[in-house]
Amino acid sequence: MTSKRIITALTAVALSGLLLTGCTTTTGPTPGPSTASATPTPTTGVKVPPPASEDEAIKAADTVLKQYFVTRGEVNAAGGKNTAPLNAVATGKALDVAVKDAERISTGPILNVDQKNIDGPGKTEGAITYERLAAYGQQWEKVDNGLVTIHACQDASKYKVWASDGSEALRPDARSLFDYQVIYDTKSETWLVYNLVSLGQSC
Repeated sequence: MTSKRIITALTAVALSGLLLTGCTTTTGPTPGPSTASATPTPTTGVKVPPPASEDEAIKAADTVLKQYFVTRGEVNAAGGKNTAPLNAVATGKALDVAVKDAERISTGPILNVDQKNIDGPGKTEGAITYERLAAYGQQWEKVDNGLVTIHACQDASKYKVWASDGSEALRPDARSLFDYQVIYDTKSETWLVYNLVSLGQSC
């Protein structure tokens, strides 16, 4: 059952890249350069032992997932050029999605609300958040509860993106259902966001 869930998740990851590029429909002047730091907080990348219970695993997964979105917001607000901080909170498909998103912010093009691709770097403000609806653990690399799936309502309403000409970026629904997968990495002895799966539904 573990393999089936992971394979299903991986096949859907392409959808997550589009949704996680979240933009805004808010009008207003183009924001100035952000002063947000792209340095992760000290809580990321800390070595911890394998989880002793499912509750402990879910709590750890929740913590790193929240930091993943904060770090993505910081990296993008700083221009998207320095993606190194993402390595402390993500791996696999989740890291790939975050890095590609930062590259789009850094260089463009960005699709705006008029459905025109605008070349050049974009600007961002804020971060994606989520509301956890359910969560469960399962075995991963011989670690009990080493993989946690968090079923959640993702909210991109406070994550704002502008193209280089100041126009708003196009985005899908601000609130949508996702399954996030977070793993305990036995090599680094840390929790890392592994996958992001859009379920294609609003919430």
